[in-house]
Amino acid sequence: MKFFLLFLVLIASCNNNSSGPSIQYNIVQSPKDANIVASIGSHNITKGELYKNIEVELFELEEKIFKLKMDRLKILMLEKFMSEHPGKKGLTNDQFLEQYIIKDLKVTDSDFKAFVKKRGIPDAHISDDIKNRIEKFLEQEQKKKAIENWIASNQKKHKLKIFFPRPTRPEFTVTTNDVPSFGNKDAIVTIVEYSDFQCPFSKQGAEIIGKIKSSFGKKVRVIHKNFPLPFHKFAKNMAEASLCAWEQGNQQFWPYYKKLFKNQTMGDNDSLIKLAGKSGLKRDQFSNCLKNRKYKQKIDDQIKEANDLGIKSTPTFYVNGKIINGAQKFEIFRDLINEELSLNKNTF
Repeated sequence: MKFFLLFLVLIASCNNNSSGPSIQYNIVQSPKDANIVASIGSHNITKGELYKNIEVELFELEEKIFKLKMDRLKILMLEKFMSEHPGKKGLTNDQFLEQYIIKDLKVTDSDFKAFVKKRGIPDAHISDDIKNRIEKFLEQEQKKKAIENWIASNQKKHKLKIFFPRPTRPEFTVTTNDVPSFGNKDAIVTIVEYSDFQCPFSKQGAEIIGKIKSSFGKKVRVIHKNFPLPFHKFAKNMAEASLCAWEQGNQQFWPYYKKLFKNQTMGDNDSLIKLAGKSGLKRDQFSNCLKNRKYKQKIDDQIKEANDLGIKSTPTFYVNGKIINGAQKFEIFRDLINEELSLNKNTF
């Protein structure tokens, strides 16, 4: 059974169980109207009322259940594919795994250095123990990838059918007018980003947006909106500054957007005005705009809009209205964008 445990490990929760008064309820036969989920006396409660403001949480839980099912299915697929492999005879599952799937794997010095650079780990913090832990992590990641690739290559030889559906992302209506944008307004896919210029995760999100632009070009339109969080000292000021850059043109906004994320602690007026000069903006116009807080109300409106949408953190993205919460992997964005493109017959 060792290989099953290894796969589960390759393929994070705190629990606080507290007792309290329980709500007494009766589950009765469903009403004829499938949209009704409960009733209080003569008052009916609809799905829309029940799910409002918890759509994202429900989706994330459903995604966890889906992933759990898929991980279990992969184990069953791995077991089946190994049993049918001609090299399996006389070998245990663990021996087959070592000889055919994860053999010749090695963590190189280049792999280690690339990991350290990507995570921004200072050399002074890398002790022998830390180095050993990083190398073990990289080794596990290599094994995971090798197993995934082996399953995928063997899957092509079998007729796999999956009958449990993937959860559907919650979909929201988000306005896209009179805001900074990139791309053709008639693009097939529109991505709306709510971010905070002092949020480190929003900085990662901005990097993903850059990759999306270069990967999809004219097929995607990107909209930027602000959701400065109250515990970030300069976030609101930086948000207002970004719109002062935007009033000088969309082409002027995006370079300044990048500079704000590269200088997340420089949120006072003097620093923001200096950044504007370095970004090629008209300094006097920008300075007057910022000091007079020309876009304060617009930022307040965007904050209210974000709250009304139920946004709780940054960054939050909407891909044709379908939510992606947080700076997820590029592949998640790529797959959702491709799904949206495939739904449109005029993608060529």
